[in-house]
Amino acid sequence: MSAFTPDHGVRLGSGVTRGGDAMTEHGCLPLHHTHRPTPLVSILTPSFNQAEWLPDNLRSVTCQTYPQIEHIVMDGGSTDGSVAVLEAAGDTVRWRSEPDTGQSDAINKAFRESTGEIVGWINSDDAYFDCRVVEDVVAFFATHPEVDVVYGHAAQIAEDGTIIWMIWVPRFMRRVLKIVNFIGQPVAFIRRSALSDPMLDATYHFAMDYELWLRLDREGHQFRRISRIVAVDRHQKRRKGETMTEVLHSDLARLAETHGRGYPRGKRVLSWGFYTWRRFMGIFLIPRIPRTLAFTDRRTGRWDVFRRQALSWNKAWPTDYDAGA
Repeated sequence: MSAFTPDHGVRLGSGVTRGGDAMTEHGCLPLHHTHRPTPLVSILTPSFNQAEWLPDNLRSVTCQTYPQIEHIVMDGGSTDGSVAVLEAAGDTVRWRSEPDTGQSDAINKAFRESTGEIVGWINSDDAYFDCRVVEDVVAFFATHPEVDVVYGHAAQIAEDGTIIWMIWVPRFMRRVLKIVNFIGQPVAFIRRSALSDPMLDATYHFAMDYELWLRLDREGHQFRRISRIVAVDRHQKRRKGETMTEVLHSDLARLAETHGRGYPRGKRVLSWGFYTWRRFMGIFLIPRIPRTLAFTDRRTGRWDVFRRQALSWNKAWPTDYDAGA
């Protein structure tokens, strides 16, 4: 089944009322105030049997204040009601539902259908954090023409949309990237000019985003962090991180051979230090959580986030919150 037609789903005007002339979070005036060109942004979403989370994903894109967005969803032939969700979305999304060979294949198909100068990739169980993400990212690209990849911070959420804690990311450091993938795929946007077809190496089934970052860095493309929370990473039982750990280890072993990825001596101490640093720095992101979120109407108290951030810093999941664990 397909819903691709010429120009279908490219929103030339979102119908969402913009804010005033306030500065964006990273210090740039919004594009509608500076009269800069508004390049098309392509958001690519692979999906398979994710009907429970897909509405939040679609909502977080549809609400964006930036006017030039095409959202392309490649569904792998879902049987859980995902197609009905996509049909109900109308012309806010372009989509196709057909078998594929995995997530990388789905992204590569979506990339070939896309035409945007800037490309984002957000999985169907993840979402953008608030409704000005894309506008701020495009403004950042406009004022930093030398940058090819823009990425930001994230929030870890539970199945029900509750914010568990914040995921702070450091400024780009090549040596750190070769040790650990600190750039979560939903928080990154890439200039199309930096990408090739296929966008992803389809032989990777878990670390395909990590391979992309290492490849772009090796090719000399510039990465830059934007100082804002960009997206959410949803912890849910069916995510690949919970069900395909052996595939992850296989992918990482290949990256060590092809891109020189690997741990130096003192792996345990370095890992502990890095993740402790990230968890601590995430505390300073908590005041930035807006009252209105793009993906949910559920409110999470900042004190609850702070308590988990500060008191569960050495845990993979907080013991006081069982939903989705």
